Amino acid sequence: MDGAIITTDQRAMGTIPWGRRHGVRGADRRLVETLPLGCGALASALVRARDALCASLLARGVTLVLSESWDELQRLNLCHRAGWFPLLPRPASAPAFWIGAIDDEGAVVATHGVVMLDCHGTSFGARVADLSAFHDAETAPAEEWCFVASEAAYDTRGAVAWIVAGWTRPDWRGRGLFHDLGAMARLVALATGNLRWVVGLVDPETVPVWRGRAAGWKELEPRPGVLYHQAGVGRLPLHVMRWSRAAVLLDLTK
Repeated sequence: MDGAIITTDQRAMGTIPWGRRHGVRGADRRLVETLPLGCGALASALVRARDALCASLLARGVTLVLSESWDELQRLNLCHRAGWFPLLPRPASAPAFWIGAIDDEGAVVATHGVVMLDCHGTSFGARVADLSAFHDAETAPAEEWCFVASEAAYDTRGAVAWIVAGWTRPDWRGRGLFHDLGAMARLVALATGNLRWVVGLVDPETVPVWRGRAAGWKELEPRPGVLYHQAGVGRLPLHVMRWSRAAVLLDLTK
């Protein structure tokens, strides 16, 4: 499958191969504009939305790529730590990818990541609370803990795409990259299988960024419903945000 993302749902309903890698400076990067997005009416709608987003971003000077190399994303995060929060951990066993905006010099100037979580048997809220949303079994650092009071988090079940690592390089801010990359990340997540929810854990500092209409038809809890103590970082109050499958489709096809 050439490194394709495969979720539990995909095993039941078939898989979507990403195709061969393209030479956009990075062995594990693929041009988003060439990704196969399945077949049928939904795929046609996703292709139209994908092409429109790619064209709009190209007009602003960036090309979108997809990568499944989380190590590369972590290196980028470290290099730009002055203007980027430390990444939240993710289970090494969880399928994940990130979308990058590449400028004409080949540099990554914006990112948006997605971690695919199976929340059929256990809700997203329960997985956050027991740290299995962040770490594989028995690998969480001893000093980590998490308290979850969010009703939305406990109500979120099924195939879940957890959005992470939203960032834009300071000199590229104000050009609308952040929300367009977020829309593309949700689009690609929708194409990977029978997705039910897209969720996010939002730092209070960035809540104003997410409140606008540009972030789509989402539910954003007004108060932090999660308190996560991350090793090496400290206590993080986080707001739960989520989009239903129907909301993602509405945003992409409006």
